[in-house]
Amino acid sequence: MSLGRWIIVAAAAVALSGQPSEQPCREHPKVKAGSCFWFKGRAGIYNGAPVVRLWRVGTPRILGVSGGMALPGYASVPKSLTDALAGSLDRYVFGEFEFCPYVTDRPGVMRLGCVNGARRLIVKSVR
Repeated sequence: MSLGRWIIVAAAAVALSGQPSEQPCREHPKVKAGSCFWFKGRAGIYNGAPVVRLWRVGTPRILGVSGGMALPGYASVPKSLTDALAGSLDRYVFGEFEFCPYVTDRPGVMRLGCVNGARRLIVKSVR
């Protein structure tokens, strides 16, 4: 694995790391009450920021898990998704995700937020 890929995987591991005592994403101060929503999609680790991105199946929309807006004590990604991604660039995780946006939706702009829940996860190798 090249040095660049190692750096990306290391950044993903930091972005995905969480403490068991963290509060759920939906309680993050930047998330407006009632703004979280469930959708079917695909999650992956990508080169660049944000490292963790989700694609909403059936749409061209990409949602990003914001590392810059993360706060200590709040989870950005649930443990089930962290485990499924395992800091790897070589896999996608399909499933149902509960996304909690930090910003309003703007066409053509990646919406940033956090993932509060993930269920029915299926891991697929990219290669």
